[in-house]
Parts: sequence; structure tokens; C-alpha cells
Amino acid sequence: MKNPIFRNSLILIFVVALAIYVGFFYRKAGGQEKMAADIVIQNAAIYTADDDNPTAEAVAIKDDKIIFVGSDKDAEGYIGSKTKTYDMTGNMVLPGLTDAHTHIRWVGQRETGLNLQGIDDLSETVQKIKDYADKVPDGEWIVGVGWIEKKWKENRFLNKDDLDPFSANKPIVANRAGEHSIVANSKAMELSGITKETPDPPGGQILRDENGEPTGMFVDNAMALIRNHIPAPSREKNKRSLQAGVDFMARMGWAEVQQAGGNYDDLALLKEMHDEGNLNVRVYYAMLWGEEAHKLLDRGREKTPDDMIDVRGIKYFADGALGSRGAALLAPYDDAPNSKGSVLIDPDEALPVMEAALRKGIQIETHAIGDYANRFTLDLYEKAFKAVPPEERLDADPRWRIEHAQIIDPADQKRYKDLDIFAVVEASTVKGDLYFAPARIGSERLKNAYLWKSLIDQGIRFSAGTDAPVEVGDPRVEFFSLVQRTDFNGFYNDDWHVEEKLSHDQALKTMTLWASRAAFQEDMRGSIEVGKKADLSIFDKDWMKIKPIEIMDSETVMTIVDGKVRYQR
Repeated sequence: MKNPIFRNSLILIFVVALAIYVGFFYRKAGGQEKMAADIVIQNAAIYTADDDNPTAEAVAIKDDKIIFVGSDKDAEGYIGSKTKTYDMTGNMVLPGLTDAHTHIRWVGQRETGLNLQGIDDLSETVQKIKDYADKVPDGEWIVGVGWIEKKWKENRFLNKDDLDPFSANKPIVANRAGEHSIVANSKAMELSGITKETPDPPGGQILRDENGEPTGMFVDNAMALIRNHIPAPSREKNKRSLQAGVDFMARMGWAEVQQAGGNYDDLALLKEMHDEGNLNVRVYYAMLWGEEAHKLLDRGREKTPDDMIDVRGIKYFADGALGSRGAALLAPYDDAPNSKGSVLIDPDEALPVMEAALRKGIQIETHAIGDYANRFTLDLYEKAFKAVPPEERLDADPRWRIEHAQIIDPADQKRYKDLDIFAVVEASTVKGDLYFAPARIGSERLKNAYLWKSLIDQGIRFSAGTDAPVEVGDPRVEFFSLVQRTDFNGFYNDDWHVEEKLSHDQALKTMTLWASRAAFQEDMRGSIEVGKKADLSIFDKDWMKIKPIEIMDSETVMTIVDGKVRYQR
């Protein structure tokens, strides 16, 4: 450059620009230059899930990352002219909470449709269905979710006779909590071609009265006999349900949900929501077995660059639910001595899929509630591991999971450890199931059911989800259940085995770091550490110090995901 004046002018412009940049983005504190944060949270009770630095007062965020964790005083050095500061005096900050097992579109359907959850009286349940049906035109299908009979004084399932008096021309289907059984009225059965002569399908059961007539209850694979005749919701309705589900979970304080079985149609809608800026929680996604699973094996894992969506798993169902007696047991049910439940997996179909998954880095997760289902699943996993040794796997540590892991024979507990399988439990089911579980399986088998602390003590990798909408999907309920293991009134008996409850630190890691590990994400998120993703869940009471029942009085203050405020009270 021959013109020295021009050259010097360029140098001067560069120096001024650099000074402005440094002045804007950096502040001096403690003798060190520090980058100005986008967000600084101060005066909080911060629990990091990081054993080397378990508590803090302040945290600073730049873009999608945590850049500081420490004292309020040192955090001052990260506050610039554009930094948003939040005084969280009296509030608790946790690593972004992870629901390790949920069904996000079903949550949205519950929030926008006929929600029967939490009604502890049969007549009130029927009345709510009637009130909803009265507003629906003749011929239109009515689908409800979430009813459960466990506290009804009648101690029975819903049946068609409860629904028929007000629905002669309106087909009704109501999913029992657990999503392993449904009740249908006579109109729905008529439209589905169900008669006395309709046989039980493999892996399913049509409940019948003393004359052999269907009562309206369909269990496990029998549900398809009705569901296949319900008109599919429109794409727009499914997107509204997904949005409602995502927004509900963010409002509750969840930063990530791990979708336990889905499809590529829903995934496309979630991607749209992400592109539109409306995906308010991270989604770790498993495809349902069958056609969707084969698509995943063909296409391989996929994720968005910001890790807001990660598709990496295949979901199987080994059995049904304990409440509907679909869980597969080693010995018959105490209250149904002719039944051991049902196995829903064809091992000849599943094993080649599992072997292919090992070679392609796809995680397998399998619903297994009964002790036989757990053994059956472990057998399948072991066969796949032997067929595909570590050197032939894309991931030497495949981190396969068993969802629910509800009743596990002592010999199979050891196999969990030997095979290094994740046990992903649902904590809040205890306060409901243990009202009826003693009748189903008896006190002796309950000694090996709903195990938490003893699994962790054996070195078994452990996490927990809500199974929403089977349960509410409320992190307060989950944390309370993990540390208390009673109902909300403090009730328990010997069958509840309160010795299986967790410490507060174990409960925190179950819902944060350990849940992230179950999704290969522990290096990216799950604890509040410099360099990790800025996912935070903030509540107005300190769960680590207050009485467990007081946790239920707390409220979500803010949910931060990927450095952005996704919900604020």
C-alpha cells in the first residue's frame, strides 16, 4: 500500500473498532479480562450437580453456553451494558431438568382435549365424559385420556354400560392412564366391527362379561381393533398438540424431554416448530418399533446443529401395564391366577433390528414392567451384544435402556449391572400403583418392585421420567416422589418400601446429569459447568432444604434452554 495516510487511517479504524469490541464484550474483574454475558443470574441458591463445585450464587450465559459459575461478586465482571441481569433472591436454580420418558404429542392432546386425569371418583369421570360428549355432534369420534380406577370405591374399570346411556350415536374411546388399555362404547365397537365372536389378537385381550360379551375394555394389542377405526387427526391438529405439549413441559420447568416412541410425521412437525422458533424444550427422540424403526436404521441418526432435536433411539414394548394386568410376570397374578400377562415382542423380528442398531449407533429402549418382561428383554439384549462385539459397534458403550424397570428378579438385577443397562424408572407411579399393586402381585414380589436406591447401590445406571401423560409431567411431583416415596398425605405401609427413596442429591442427579447420560449428553449438559449448554430450571422454593411436601407449593420462575428464556412466570 503506497499511500501512508490511507494505511494509517485503516490502522486507526481497526484499533478503534477493536477497542469498541473489547469494551462492549469484555469487562475487567479480579485482574482478568472477562467476556460480557448475555444473561447473569445472581443471588440464587444454585445446585450444579457438579461434585467439584456443588453450589454457587451466580451463573453467567453467553449465547448458548455457560461462561461462569461462582460468587455474586465475581459475576459482576460479566455484566456489560447489554447484559440482562436477574436477581433470583429466594429462588433455586437447577441444571435444566430432563424428563427421561415422555410422550409429547399425547401430553398436548391431554391439554387441549378431554382430560380425565386426576379424577378419583367413577361417577365424576363419567359425568365429565358426558358433559364433553353433549357438546359434540352425532357421528363425531370422542377421544379422552387419563382415567384411572385405582382410587374409585367401585374398584373396577370403566365399561360400555357407563357410556352408552348418553352416546347412542357418538363413538367414544377413553384411554386408561398407562396407555395400555382403552374403554369403548357400543357405538365405537359397532363402527369397528367388534362382536362377541371377535377373537383376542396376539398380545392383546378383549375383556368380556360372564356371557362372553365385550365389556368395552381393550388391553394392549387389542386396542388397535378400535384405534384403527378412529379418523386420523389432521396435520394441523397434530402440530397444535405438539406445541401444547412442548409449552406445557417448558412451563413446568423441563428443559429436555426424551420422547419414548414416535414417528417421522411428528418429527417433521417438531422441526417446523424449531425453524419457527417455537420449540421450547430440547427433544431427544426414539422412533417406535416397526416401520419407523426401519426408517431410522436406513437414514441413521440425525440432529439439529444446536442439539435441540436429536433422533437416536428405537422404542420397543416388551409387555403391558400392571394395572390392566398386561405386565408379563414369571408367576401368575395374585388376583388373576390364570394370567401371567402378555409379551408383545416377537424376538425373531426384534433381534436383527437390535443387531443392526448396534452397528449403526442407534440406542434401544424397551418398555418392561413385569419380572418376566425384564428377563425377556435382558435376554434379547444379551443375544444382540454377543452377536455384535464392541469392535463391530459404532458406539462401544451403546447405553441401552429398559423403561419402567418395575419388577426385577434379584438374579436379573445383577444382569442389569453386568450388561450395563440403564434402568429408567417413573417415580410418581409409586404413589398411585402401590394402592393396587399388593393385590396384583403380593407383598413378596413387591420386595423386588419399584427399586431405586438398591439399583443405584448396585452400580446400575439409573434415570427417571414421568411417562406423561400417564402421569402429570410435573417435576415437583417427581422430585417429591424420589425423596419421599409416600402419597401427598404422607401415607405408606410396608409394601411401599420407603427405604428405596433417594437422597436429595441422588434425586437431583436422576433428573439432570444421569438423565443426560442416558442420552449420551453428559459432556454437553446435565450440570451447571462452564462450557456446557445453558439449560436452567428455576423455581421459587429451595427443594433441597424445605420439607418434601412443601415442594408442591413451589412454582416455576423461569426455564432457560440453549441460552434463551423459554418460559418466565
